[in-house]
Amino acid sequence: MNTNRKLLYKIVQLLCVVILGIVLFNIFQLVEIIQGTGRVINYTGIIRGGTQRLVKLETNGIPKDDLMLYLDGILDELQTGQGQYDLDKLDDIPYLEKLSELNDYWDAMQAEILIYRGDPGNQGKVIQMSESYFNMANDVVGTAEFYLEQKTKILTTLELVMVILLGLLIVIALQQAMTEIQLLRKNKELATAAYYDKPTGLPGRLSCEEKIWPPMDRKEGPFGMVMFDLNNLKCINDSYGHSAGDVLIKAFADILNHLTNENVFVGRYGGDEFIMIVKNHREEQIEQLLTEIELATIRYNQKSDQLKIQYAVGYEYGGDSLPQMLEKADEKMYANKTAIKADTNEF
Repeated sequence: MNTNRKLLYKIVQLLCVVILGIVLFNIFQLVEIIQGTGRVINYTGIIRGGTQRLVKLETNGIPKDDLMLYLDGILDELQTGQGQYDLDKLDDIPYLEKLSELNDYWDAMQAEILIYRGDPGNQGKVIQMSESYFNMANDVVGTAEFYLEQKTKILTTLELVMVILLGLLIVIALQQAMTEIQLLRKNKELATAAYYDKPTGLPGRLSCEEKIWPPMDRKEGPFGMVMFDLNNLKCINDSYGHSAGDVLIKAFADILNHLTNENVFVGRYGGDEFIMIVKNHREEQIEQLLTEIELATIRYNQKSDQLKIQYAVGYEYGGDSLPQMLEKADEKMYANKTAIKADTNEF
């Protein structure tokens, strides 16, 4: 289920990224179009105002050929998209049609202005044409503004799509992050459980292994290895339930745990097996520790009205390696268990 969910997340993420890339590409293009359209509108307004200024000067006897050439250049660049003013040719048929009509009318008006220079009798016609030209230029500006408005709406829609896609990617990323956090937490719990025995509060099997297998530091020696095994635990579990057996395991673990310090390590090695690794101790001191454990066990059994702690023990002192010492301590512990069974009746 988790694998399928991860695969689904990856597919959705990939689709979102692809679509987002397409959207961003179109947004960049639209921004350029909108910027170019803004320049087109501005220069169309220049044509509109410039023509009015031209007619005013011409009718006052001031020829302005340079202004005519300037307006010619703008009109030509608006239609072709090529020239010195960095103007775009808008990809809009209504606009281009109106612009073409404006250009044709401009040619006719220029012809009338040239006639006026030689014969001022057509002044009224020139002024009338300039007014018509002004209105036509207004229509061109309006068409370009409508084109700009449409592109702006598309841009707004694409920006909304982009926000939605980014939001979806963020949600997926957060979900994945939460899943990873939960996974890390579970892995940490598993690792903790492997190194720490929760029922007894002692180090677990992996912690014991990490203590046993590294080479011994002779400066910390001599070393002793002690192996404990609770007796009759299976019978207790079968007769009274595992909870009863767990009580005895926890009680014995508490007895051992009270003896731990920087030189004494105690861990739960198996179900009912415990080890004690002792360093920087003489053999007499190890035997004293075992006596303390025995006395603490007797005190517990005296206070307990029901089940009693019974255990077998074996230890090895001053060996060459902890694994070797563990093996010998285990043999001695089983020998002790056999002797106890021989001397007492089974539970």
